[in-house]
Amino acid sequence: MILHIAPNYVDKPLYRQLFEAIHDTNCSRKQFVFACDNCKHATTELNSNIHIVDRSFSIIERFLFFPKQRYLLREIEKCVPINEIRLIHAHTLFSSGYLAYQLHEKFGIPYIVAVRNTDVNVFFKHMPHLRHIGREIVAHAQKVIFISPAYRDQVIGKYLPLDLINYAEVIPNGIDPYFLENMSQHSSSKDAIRLIYVGRIEKAKNIHTIVKVADILAEQGKNVKLTLIGKIIDKQYQRLIESRNSYIGWHDQCPKQNVMNFLRKNDIFIMPSYAETFGLVYAEAMSQGLPVIHTKGQGFDGFFPDGEIGYAVPAENAKDIVSAIGCILKNYNKMSNNCVKEVHHFDWKSIAQKYDNIYQSIINTKNS
Repeated sequence: MILHIAPNYVDKPLYRQLFEAIHDTNCSRKQFVFACDNCKHATTELNSNIHIVDRSFSIIERFLFFPKQRYLLREIEKCVPINEIRLIHAHTLFSSGYLAYQLHEKFGIPYIVAVRNTDVNVFFKHMPHLRHIGREIVAHAQKVIFISPAYRDQVIGKYLPLDLINYAEVIPNGIDPYFLENMSQHSSSKDAIRLIYVGRIEKAKNIHTIVKVADILAEQGKNVKLTLIGKIIDKQYQRLIESRNSYIGWHDQCPKQNVMNFLRKNDIFIMPSYAETFGLVYAEAMSQGLPVIHTKGQGFDGFFPDGEIGYAVPAENAKDIVSAIGCILKNYNKMSNNCVKEVHHFDWKSIAQKYDNIYQSIINTKNS
């Protein structure tokens, strides 16, 4: 049995999609999921092999790393059939990986660990007193998974030893199968530059710079249309959007079917976020033939060279983003075709097969 330690299971459908894909790949591979989350917004039924500690930690508790970890470790030992666990998959380095490391030390269970946005941009960056813990977790892991090449390149050599490159692996997140089942070729508009953003309307997503890009294009006399899709978290942006309603439109968060339709009505996806583990919506946009503009050095960067399916840009450099849009428009059809051709990298079926191969290799080595 594989024990998945997956924080925020309720809020992140990607975990459920991964675990279902692993089951479809190897239906005899039993899985047990442990998470700590707030269950009041749960939209899926939880079965007997999913245990969620229904608790929201206070800000102080979140900073008190070791007391929180001791509490969660006790919960794991109470609810998880430890004797049946052959491998642990920790889906974050610090919050999940430390629990996996403790279980490894106590019961000898091997584990693999993933490195995500919070690990890079919170723990390693702002919690130097815990960096040695990250190195210790990695040193005892059988495999370290990076969700993107950008995060691998950021931490190896800076926070983690260079020789980690020999047994680290990059495996991206997958996208909802709905988008892959409904892929679409795309041709750009001849009469307008149609940009789209999908995500929370908040400071972390760098909405201000996206609006500035639209402003520059409008000032240049271009017929620009920017569509923003998502829940407005920071109210300052509502006024910013409303003051530009001649070329910026907003629609609230909506189901994936509606998102897909919005994507098909636009030409270029733009999301220069300040920090992004991966950004599933980039790949969703690719599935509909939209070239993407993403942040240099963040989650989606490094999967493809610049100019193949879009461009990596400095987050706050609106002029560079405008230049990238110009480059995309000059070579639009080829880039759009590349998006549809390359989006298969984010298919949960192939991703699940990679994980299952890793699981089997580690279990076989331990049993030999």
